[in-house]
Amino acid sequence: MSKTQVTYENLTRAQERSYNLIVGLGIYELRSIARVFGDNSPTTSKRNDHIKFIMDKIISGEDLQPIPIRQGRPYKILSNVESILEELSAINGKDYTLKSLTNKQNDNVRAIGFRQVEIDIVKQKLFPIKVRGVVINHSVNNFYLTSENIDVLIEKKTFPNLEQFDYVEGTAVIMNENNEYILDEVERVNFTDIQKYSSKIISQELVLPSKKISLSSKEAVLGQRYLIGASKLTDNLENLKKMVSEFKKNNIVTMALVANTMFDDYLLLQKAQFDNLCVLKFDDKPADYSKKINIFINQVKRLNEIGKSVAVFVQDIVTIIHILDSYYDGSAKTYFNHTEETASLVKDIIMLAKATSSMTTTLFVTNDATDNNDLLYMTFVNKVSHKL
Repeated sequence: MSKTQVTYENLTRAQERSYNLIVGLGIYELRSIARVFGDNSPTTSKRNDHIKFIMDKIISGEDLQPIPIRQGRPYKILSNVESILEELSAINGKDYTLKSLTNKQNDNVRAIGFRQVEIDIVKQKLFPIKVRGVVINHSVNNFYLTSENIDVLIEKKTFPNLEQFDYVEGTAVIMNENNEYILDEVERVNFTDIQKYSSKIISQELVLPSKKISLSSKEAVLGQRYLIGASKLTDNLENLKKMVSEFKKNNIVTMALVANTMFDDYLLLQKAQFDNLCVLKFDDKPADYSKKINIFINQVKRLNEIGKSVAVFVQDIVTIIHILDSYYDGSAKTYFNHTEETASLVKDIIMLAKATSSMTTTLFVTNDATDNNDLLYMTFVNKVSHKL
């Protein structure tokens, strides 16, 4: 049976990348990954059965369940399977890793679910609200976004040009008697008016950062990594507001990832007027941190691939490091006394900074004296960044 016999049509870009990765795997790798994805009989299935089973799970968007403990001969996980699962996780913005499956029984992350869409109610366009948020895959037919703690269903057939990790601003209306919302109209996608928006992928090689921008009497090179000498971004709110304003004047999207956020901090951060503010709240669970950070990273990558320049601000990355460690508590701490999964996500954040001929991503990370006591921070953040 040919490797390429299993085919799919109308895949998203992320699903195409997943498919290309999966069809290149060997039979033993496919068996191991199929079992992680829930196949009850991986050793009796054929190659194309494995490919279809794994792809159907990815396309459906459902979360993986913990692998059940069974009696009998123990199964073997190949040494490279975890790295394959990490790559699939990065592509799709979901956590498919083995370590996460051991934690999912206890993390109690809020499940995203919707009742039946009632067409007669949707047509009435009742109680319209403005919504904005990141598009996340929900099932084979639907996306969803979370806007101001309201989950909004997005039917893929209604908005066929949307991709996972697009940032959407629009209007939602009531869709059923349970007062759940569905996206009714899109006004802006990825911070561009819908009439002017293009989702064309721009493929370009990396270049040495050289373009400069003036920030509060200092020059910064677009595409570089910088340390801000403060424990909080709002320690100098007026200066932060000027920086954000200057980036916007230069048509650069501004995004912030802020850890350990209290409500009063959130209100101050809103005054900076970031295009997208991702807060990791003080009472968020470790699983929430992992999910939000993965979505944030993939949103930046999505903006980059369509040629959008971005300025990324990250607050308190050391807290992020320790909370991720608690999420991946089943892993050995082999990276400067931190887990490999934590180190990988920190690397992903730092490697967002880049430049091509058409776009840049410039990274700003807070730094105070206590941060430098963490060897992972010193090695992966401090030593590769410039002081600002």
